[in-house]
Amino acid sequence: MTDLRIGDTAPSIRDVHWVRGGPLETFQPGKVYILVFLTTKRGVCVEIMPDLVQLQEDYRNDGLEVIGVAIKRSATAADARVYVNAWLNQKCPNLNFRVGVDFTGLMCRLWMEPIHSRAVPTAFVLDRDGKVASIDPTDDLNDVVRKVVDGSWRNG
Repeated sequence: MTDLRIGDTAPSIRDVHWVRGGPLETFQPGKVYILVFLTTKRGVCVEIMPDLVQLQEDYRNDGLEVIGVAIKRSATAADARVYVNAWLNQKCPNLNFRVGVDFTGLMCRLWMEPIHSRAVPTAFVLDRDGKVASIDPTDDLNDVVRKVVDGSWRNG
């Protein structure tokens, strides 16, 4: 397994089963992404949702897209989508960003295992070139996103 570090090309976003928003097959050049791994089992994952909603609102016109990936092991994609959709309806009804579910564990193998972490929420910020700009900036996500959007993250 290869480690995933700042400056590396972002792994694939394949095998996400979309619950909210349309499907996204690949990261689009010129856009900034926050990819956040979540679980329905931890309250802190619900607590960060308003911050993610606000970031999406504040930076939408600057090309930011927030994507939530819920980790939910399930027998089928349909079961996982139903479960995560019900959780979102109850806990986070005002989302303005895409949410998918990783029911097979492939996304975790591509993203979480290479950083040697199982901690959630974990956020990856991707720059306009599809490179990893930040990993797990849970305390300073707004500052990181501002710097990635304006291009100053590379200088400091």
